[in-house]
Amino acid sequence: MNAPVLRAADGRTLEVTGRLVVGRDETCALSFPTEARLSRRALAVVPTGGGAVLSCLSRTHGLVVDADGALSRLPPASDDGPAGGYVLTRGSATVTGPSWGASAFVVTITAAAPLAPAVVTMDPTGTATREPVRLRTHTKEFVTALMLCRHRLLDATDLAPPPEVPQLTRAVLEATNSWHLVTALERDEATRKRLTGRIHEHLKALRVKLVRGGLAERGARLTPSVMVDLLLACGAITRSHLRLLDDETWLRAQEAQWWDA
Repeated sequence: MNAPVLRAADGRTLEVTGRLVVGRDETCALSFPTEARLSRRALAVVPTGGGAVLSCLSRTHGLVVDADGALSRLPPASDDGPAGGYVLTRGSATVTGPSWGASAFVVTITAAAPLAPAVVTMDPTGTATREPVRLRTHTKEFVTALMLCRHRLLDATDLAPPPEVPQLTRAVLEATNSWHLVTALERDEATRKRLTGRIHEHLKALRVKLVRGGLAERGARLTPSVMVDLLLACGAITRSHLRLLDDETWLRAQEAQWWDA
């Protein structure tokens, strides 16, 4: 499958094969140092299934997305990270500043699929034009998603990949105070295979929910990094969820579930 393309109005073009950041800072994938109104890191573009997820990283201004005349607004980011996102699965969308008039900052993202735009726009509450992705916080699937996204929740600019399954399994068990299983994970091969197998199952279920929610095309390859961006863009996982890691009642309930994992 071909990658989406990010193009500036001045002709600079990049294939979006991984998470790209656009802004005023010269270290960005596409930099606009002469646009003083633009934040140093303003826009994140993440490929997914031939399309892309667009998120506003700026806390001082929002962004406007124009998909063939259909305008959507990406609000400024909050302390919890990007306040919603825009998912482009087909066609193209142009991103500009909020009513800036003449500006060097104009970028267009073109999906690999050649058809008309098909988009899902998320608002800050996580609602969508299609059925939103919902995760119940008391489930093992939720804590798997939370620990998958934790590094990005703590630092929205962290471009490091999420933990791989063995490390993710350990992180989930440590976060839920399942220390008996942490010990078994280290010492017993059968336990290790069983627990990592469960994490694989939860990740597979999360991929299915993202596709059913319209956030990716059926058959798209959703890497863990792309899953993180989609889960955050649709509001299924937010920074406020990190508070659960200090909630004794929630932790006891999670630990009880993992006893039987």
